[in-house]
Amino acid sequence: EYFMHGIVDEKTDIFAFGVVLLELITGRQPIDDSRQSLVIWAKPLLESWNMEELADPRLAGVYNEQQMKCMAMAAGLCLQYSADCRPNTNQILELLMDGILSSNNAGSWSMPLFGSMNFQDSLSIQEDSCNTCLNDLCRHREVALEF
Repeated sequence: EYFMHGIVDEKTDIFAFGVVLLELITGRQPIDDSRQSLVIWAKPLLESWNMEELADPRLAGVYNEQQMKCMAMAAGLCLQYSADCRPNTNQILELLMDGILSSNNAGSWSMPLFGSMNFQDSLSIQEDSCNTCLNDLCRHREVALEF
């Protein structure tokens, strides 16, 4: 995100926190020895709620399922492509502490769909506010092509 937009803000930190949550859930590093991204590996498992495969194997299936699902939901929300669609820090804290999102947008939160969609498809199902991401990308592409 910093590379694409040159901006570091709360939403960039939220994405990074999502990666940290995935590290805690899975016991894996962000990039493994084969140079595979943890985020790319985990997104289909998050989308399908496959906690058995997602959870750190060293836990041997012994964990609080509700807490694991809250962490997985928080990670999935944090890792959305568009920064505009990510929750803020207070919403993530609320989800992790209480297991719910009771804020104004609580009804619109659900596990994002990552796995089977391409970039353009995933943008089309986001909220209207997420269209700014596409506009930014188009603007960046136009600027890049001018050189």
